[in-house]
Amino acid sequence: MEYSQYKSELVANETQLVVLDQDGSFIGSCDTLEKLSGFEGLIFKESQFLNSKREQILALQQGEIINYFRVSDSFFKGALINDYRIEKVLVEGQLQLHWLIYDRTQMYEKMTERELDEKGVMKQNSDLRQLVRVLEKEKDTNQTVNSRLHHEIKTPISGLKFLSKSSSEHLDPETKKRHQLSMGIITGYLEYAVNQLVATEFKETNIPFKIDQIIAAVEDTFLGESDAHLVFEKEFESSIVIGNKHKFYIGIVRLLSIINDGQPDGRVRVTFAYDEPARSIRLTFKSNHLPDALQRIVRKYIGINGAFDLKIEGGVLVMICPIEEIKMLEPIPTKKKSNAEVKQISRAQFPYLYQITNQDDEMVRDIIEGVLDVVPFELEKMMKQYQARDYDALARTSHKVKPNFENLEQKQFISKIFEVEAAAINKDVDFLQAHLEPFVTEASAKIEELKRIYT
Repeated sequence: MEYSQYKSELVANETQLVVLDQDGSFIGSCDTLEKLSGFEGLIFKESQFLNSKREQILALQQGEIINYFRVSDSFFKGALINDYRIEKVLVEGQLQLHWLIYDRTQMYEKMTERELDEKGVMKQNSDLRQLVRVLEKEKDTNQTVNSRLHHEIKTPISGLKFLSKSSSEHLDPETKKRHQLSMGIITGYLEYAVNQLVATEFKETNIPFKIDQIIAAVEDTFLGESDAHLVFEKEFESSIVIGNKHKFYIGIVRLLSIINDGQPDGRVRVTFAYDEPARSIRLTFKSNHLPDALQRIVRKYIGINGAFDLKIEGGVLVMICPIEEIKMLEPIPTKKKSNAEVKQISRAQFPYLYQITNQDDEMVRDIIEGVLDVVPFELEKMMKQYQARDYDALARTSHKVKPNFENLEQKQFISKIFEVEAAAINKDVDFLQAHLEPFVTEASAKIEELKRIYT
């Protein structure tokens, strides 16, 4: 078969001519690219690409040419990248479709490689720009932390100095104990604040504490102040709270510092309550500030990034502490064992709890009992979340459970709960399937063992 008009294009073996009738049925080919001698039939049934262009091809007029570039066609067995040229011609009185195929595989692969290199450079530039933004954000965060902590530390330091002077052998045992607890909270807060000076972000804590201790610490912090007279009222059920003790303390001290700056006459009455429908702790601060002064206090509190939401309700300031920050541990009624049946708790067994409670035996026992009550429910929740494939919730619950094992000095579970949390974050189904249930079973058994010993 001779097609002299295509001779110059068919010299290279990367080019091939396929001849079709005007309906697209195969007539013959110059087999320079791939042998098609065994093929017969309608080309549109064999080439998915040409089939997608069928109407356009069949509508060609005599002498009209169309070109398609960078075509990957399943019609060829090899992974070829082709350019197509299709022309309708008149041969011996019959209209034909002459389909010229140019193998451009190497050329387009080189072009693709170059494009990928260019995209890689663009990606590196984008990553560098993102790194610059992160570093700038860290710089801004550090500057913000430094400016805010100047305010946060000012009032606790004055209270701590006063407490240091007042805690002497002349104090009665109950007052001395209260002052020591207060100084422990204030000292812990100051250490927390100093650590934030070199941190790039505010870190959450999950420490067990009593509302009474926060009240005592705040009250003692303001003992040296002449203008703020604090009166606390409690409408609170649970004695143990698991949450961010420092953040809770910061929020109250910040607000009282602002109120004190306004020098109101009379007293500031602070009421703690648990709002069960809203699942929040509510603190109300009643003073004799006028409404416009209350608005200024709210704006000033927000301006220094208050620890919790603050608003005005019925002429009083209300601080809302959501359950995500402060978690109530509601006591479960159980028949108490006698003192002889319950094993004594010692500093050797629970050094961490004695450290964070300033050696308070009673509070350590309260914390242990509270944790032993709540952990079984959290472990059960983890299994339900896994079965529901709610990996985000499982990661959050795992994160919350970690401090409980630290409080109980059960270090053998710490690395495992870290692994579970990481697997939940990464949605590592294989790891969770293999390790979550054994961990929950082992941890539950240990909790039950400790409950038999200490409660």
